[in-house]
Amino acid sequence: MLTSDRGRIQPPNLDDRVWQDLVDEALALIPKYAPQWTDYSPGDPGRTLIELFAWLVEGLIYRLNRVPEKNYIAFLNLLGITRDPAVPAHVFLTFTAQPPAAGHPAAPILVPQKTQAHTIGSETESPITFETDEDVNILPLNLKTVLLIKWDTWNTTTKKGTYADITGDLAAALVSGYPVTMPAQPATPVQILLGFDGSTSLPIQLRLQLSQPVQVTSSGGNDQIQVAVSWTYSSATNEPSNWLTPSSVIDNTSGLLRDGTVSITVPTNWTSQAPSSWTTVTPAPSTNPINDARFWLAITLTNTTQATTTSIGFNYLLFNAVSAHNALTIPNPELLGQSDGTTPFQVFQLKNRPLFKRPGTNMPYDHLVIQVNGVTWTQVDDFPAGAGNFYRLNPVTGEISFGNFDPTRGQPGTHGTIPPVGAQITAATYRYIAGGLSGNVGIGQVTALSKLLPGIASVTNLSASFDAADEETIEDTLSRAPMALKSRDRAVTVEDYEVLAREASKEVAIVRCLPPRLHDDQSTPGGWNIGDPWLFAGINRAPGNVNVIIVPDQGINIARPTPSKDLLQEVQTYLDRRRDLTSSLLVSGPYYLPIAVTVNVTVWKRAISQGMIGGPNDVVTDIQNKLQQYLHPIYGGLDGKGWQVGQSVFIADLFKAIMPAENIGFISSLTLAAEAPAYTPNTRPAQPASPGAWVSVADYELSCYGTSSKITPTTL
Repeated sequence: MLTSDRGRIQPPNLDDRVWQDLVDEALALIPKYAPQWTDYSPGDPGRTLIELFAWLVEGLIYRLNRVPEKNYIAFLNLLGITRDPAVPAHVFLTFTAQPPAAGHPAAPILVPQKTQAHTIGSETESPITFETDEDVNILPLNLKTVLLIKWDTWNTTTKKGTYADITGDLAAALVSGYPVTMPAQPATPVQILLGFDGSTSLPIQLRLQLSQPVQVTSSGGNDQIQVAVSWTYSSATNEPSNWLTPSSVIDNTSGLLRDGTVSITVPTNWTSQAPSSWTTVTPAPSTNPINDARFWLAITLTNTTQATTTSIGFNYLLFNAVSAHNALTIPNPELLGQSDGTTPFQVFQLKNRPLFKRPGTNMPYDHLVIQVNGVTWTQVDDFPAGAGNFYRLNPVTGEISFGNFDPTRGQPGTHGTIPPVGAQITAATYRYIAGGLSGNVGIGQVTALSKLLPGIASVTNLSASFDAADEETIEDTLSRAPMALKSRDRAVTVEDYEVLAREASKEVAIVRCLPPRLHDDQSTPGGWNIGDPWLFAGINRAPGNVNVIIVPDQGINIARPTPSKDLLQEVQTYLDRRRDLTSSLLVSGPYYLPIAVTVNVTVWKRAISQGMIGGPNDVVTDIQNKLQQYLHPIYGGLDGKGWQVGQSVFIADLFKAIMPAENIGFISSLTLAAEAPAYTPNTRPAQPASPGAWVSVADYELSCYGTSSKITPTTL
């Protein structure tokens, strides 16, 4: 079995193999070379010798057959191709401050970066430890209630709306894109109310992650933001529709255009209100009245397009929370060894590997500090010519290497200084990945601090940890290696862009690079000539332009996953540093083509009478779920591995995916059709007429479930 040693792909152990074929071949040759030998039974001494020599020869054959694989792996190791390391679990820790002493003003409690919290272990399982990624100030109040107000009337003297309690959906757990829809009626907003159990004059920092940010459309060269965002707070006897504006709002989400934080400072006239006392807002159906008084902050969302509804989606909204990973900083400096002062390219090994790759930065491993005799040396990707206090890092294997310049000789053609003889090589600090999938923990499991913090009462995770992955399998590394060798960290071909886009972020699940494309015919009337660039969907495919489409994995509950602006920028920045300077690069999200499916299903009456199903609606629900699963961009298809950009949808495959059991019923008719594209502008190349037996998807489009799909049952 192939094994891993500090990220290296190890050559296979050349071991035994089945020898039956060799025995059978030797027995078959007996009549030709020894016709007088007639006893082939297992008890014959000659048969025993055949089996013995077959056992020896098959070992040699096995080793011979493994030589190409051994040489290939040795070649990859020589070029530094290693297995992708494990990805640490990511979680958000919410802290609760102890109430301030009587007569003492409320003050924030600093939870410093590198604070560690862990799960409670057992006799069979070790605790899972998470470490905070940044400093956070914890305020002595808590976010207790989140309400969603939908207004029926707003710009009238008699305002009227209803509220629903969405605390569990938005603030108490990580959800998969909680949607908030703004109606098309002019100036009729939606409000999200955040209720706190206390007030403060200190800035309140909220952390938001959006599954669907506010959309921006372009018209006539001008960008139009589809949702206006404003903040208010409860004061005096005013009701939610006319609360006051905070004294300060620092919004680095730019109005919910991207993930980030919002810092709000509320004046001293912040007052608590009980929703049961409101007259213009009443509980929505099936919502119990809320009698607890809270100090409220309101996010008012107004549809600025007014022509159609628009939506945004939240993954979470957290308060007194900080990001943390299952990646730990070494507690004490680590002595790596001593330099001999003469050997070029000396290598020293860190005790822990792989190193944590800090996201969102051009220097992801700057947490590593290497010192030579107490002097900090500089980390570089490649040694510059001549002398210099530099070192290189292999973050996967945890190897630190120095150059080959000897100050005592100063020979030409050298790069980077060799540490002096006897110099102590020390890792003053670094952060390493503590675990992969083992770091995935459920809600409320991280409840213990590794070191008590004054003023902090408790810690917990209101959402399960996520994003964890184990080390890449050797088989995946071997299959990825040719593309990695081809690109060599440079984006030239289409394949290069796609490989590097996946390297840029583990969030990228689907990637497609669109090369330039020109019209080659005018079979369908259009405003172009032969040789003009494709401009469908607003994508400029002129020569020199490279368009990269990326799709993140946001869970199976998100029917149309869309990358955040932060992810788009991260991939854009990563590719910009590696692309040809003469090319123009644009990284964008998917261009969805919804697929409408019309199904007529016949249900056997005997299946109902025998209690196999409750009724036809059970079959409808089952087919509906199968449809949504099959057409999911990330988890769809017959193999459950999702769709690729430009992959067409065929009725034969869909039939296999949604057909009911034979003893339940059968599909009597099935058709496919493309809905209007879910992108703007929605111009697309000519396609075969629909509905039909297949839907032709343009090379830039990605299939998804169409909301106009219809399932009609009959009984027989």
